[in-house]
Amino acid sequence: MSETFFSGQEIIEIKENQLDDLKVAATKAPLKRARFCLHHNLTDQVHEMIIAFCQESYIRPHRHTNKSESFHIIEGKLAVIFFDDEGNVTRRIKMGIVGSDSIFFYRLSSNLWHTVVPLSDFVIIHETTTGPFIKEESEFAPWSPAVDDPKGIERFLVEMLTP
Repeated sequence: MSETFFSGQEIIEIKENQLDDLKVAATKAPLKRARFCLHHNLTDQVHEMIIAFCQESYIRPHRHTNKSESFHIIEGKLAVIFFDDEGNVTRRIKMGIVGSDSIFFYRLSSNLWHTVVPLSDFVIIHETTTGPFIKEESEFAPWSPAVDDPKGIERFLVEMLTP
């Protein structure tokens, strides 16, 4: 099953059952996340996505060149964590849905190292970022564990989430 879906429609509507389908797709995906792209292709100037993360999804710390991004929480809880160039945590933003007394929206306009950590069984966000998607404009943090290092990821997550 694919973890990235494109509508191709001019008018896109999202219903709750589609969020449930996205969560199912995330549970079956190797990286434990799935996205419904609201943009039409990778060359679009604006990329909008509804993304579902399972709690065990690991998003390797990274940074983007010439990009901005914003998240709006639809369901669940999430931490956005920022780092300096040596991998030290510089800021944590705990996010939740409107009414949860947490931050429900954030925007990043620079190339800071960052990651997101799901804090609930599932997290669903609406992400907006600038396009087009150019893989070389994203860089993984050299001090962070690779996605195929489960023991390193486990240690890293504990360190990141400990104030």
